[in-house]
Amino acid sequence: MARPRQITDEDILAHARAVFLEHGPHASTQVVADRCGLSQAALFKRFGTKRDLLVRALMPPRNPPFIALLATGPQPGDLEPQMVDIGMAISLFFRDQVPCMATLSASGLDAKDLMRTFDDVPPPIRLQRAVTGWLEAAGDRIDPAIDRRALATAFLGSLHVRAFFSFIGGSGLPEDPSSYVRTVVHALLHGVGVTP
Repeated sequence: MARPRQITDEDILAHARAVFLEHGPHASTQVVADRCGLSQAALFKRFGTKRDLLVRALMPPRNPPFIALLATGPQPGDLEPQMVDIGMAISLFFRDQVPCMATLSASGLDAKDLMRTFDDVPPPIRLQRAVTGWLEAAGDRIDPAIDRRALATAFLGSLHVRAFFSFIGGSGLPEDPSSYVRTVVHALLHGVGVTP
């Protein structure tokens, strides 16, 4: 009879992610195995190669939790607080994902090749389409002259760049991410109030 597993694959991936983010992509798998209480042989039996472990630990999930929130579309009422909630969820996701993607990039793996491993649509494109769909579902609550895909890209880009600046130690960002997200959403939905 086989012994029951003492640690789940998800727990191993969490430990591996922590090791690779702390020590870089060239960290020894022995460090990962030690953190998990496994031998390297057991680690490789579960994940194949170091590259497989690195990719599985650091790649974005196919379906981030906020994709379901976007799929429900805007609810009745003011769009602004709804978009702030979505922006906060995406902002937290980017905060966690930017270091992972930077570590994958530092490993020498090609990001485009990694995105091709997804069977259908890579997560960044899937996210842009989901935000675009949410904005399209808002109908005439948003000026029909505004290109929804461009608005989605501006929204996501604003959230992503904050995560990137935070990751590289950028200064001048508001400490409170919700203040930043509220400002971005307000500016996108209402303009910046430029006067002649």
